[in-house]
Amino acid sequence: MPAYERITYRITIDTERCNGCNNCTTACPVNAELMKKKNFDPDERVIAIKNGVAVVINPFRCDGDGICMIVCPEDCITIEFIPLSEYQDAEQEKTEV
Repeated sequence: MPAYERITYRITIDTERCNGCNNCTTACPVNAELMKKKNFDPDERVIAIKNGVAVVINPFRCDGDGICMIVCPEDCITIEFIPLSEYQDAEQEKTEV
């Protein structure tokens, strides 16, 4: 399974505190790589600005580097590491249902 199909990081954004500055979306290296493509799928981005605030579009793509957290002036982005064992346990539960 490719790394981007496995959630190893959980990115959350406190939309109440977000000012929509767009720093996170432009700093995200995953977003930057996608923008280099001629016909990129906007749903592949990790973060985007929607209705004036940053929202997580595709958490599967997050590489956990934390640049978005560093550039956020409102300190409203959190990235939490998810151990692979926790992810595998969740996958196991899905297949048993």
